[in-house]
Amino acid sequence: MQGTKIDVSQEVRQLAYKIWQEAGCPHGADVQHWLKAQEIWRQTHPPKKRRVKAAKAEKPTKTRNAKKEL
Repeated sequence: MQGTKIDVSQEVRQLAYKIWQEAGCPHGADVQHWLKAQEIWRQTHPPKKRRVKAAKAEKPTKTRNAKKEL
């Protein structure tokens, strides 16, 4: 998963840079550009659905009394 995280950061960085350039390269708005880039990235990359495994049925545990009865 590390490779995926690096790719996401790189894509967000590129988007933020593009937003910064389109805004006329202003000083002091880097956080706003980064947050906007993250939001754009999230909207264009919906989360993948994860497969949920069915819960395993618990096996009944034998108690000391059950062992004596056998």
